[in-house]
Amino acid sequence: MIKLKLYKDKNDNITGFEVVGHSGFAEKGYDIVCASVSSVVWTTICGLCEVLKIQCEVKKRDGYVLCMLPPLDEDMLYKANVLLKSLEMFYDDLLKQYRRYLMKTEVRVDV
Repeated sequence: MIKLKLYKDKNDNITGFEVVGHSGFAEKGYDIVCASVSSVVWTTICGLCEVLKIQCEVKKRDGYVLCMLPPLDEDMLYKANVLLKSLEMFYDDLLKQYRRYLMKTEVRVDV
């Protein structure tokens, strides 16, 4: 199962996310659930780091990705959340179709 954990502040801004696990939908190389999640995760990270030039904390290893925003001004937090909320919406849509293989949680953080 792939588990997405979203870190959100009191204003519902996403300040980071963590993805853990493997879906188990199909064997490696044929797993469309894993490929979909990986694609949206890395597109989001590339958008944050390369397009918006945000110095995110990014950690990765097999079956694990962590991406946390540094403190940002209101304008940059808004821009980052366009990408991060798109990630959330995409994942929510996948979750409707593949509930057996995916899970999502939210953690409130003080920023």
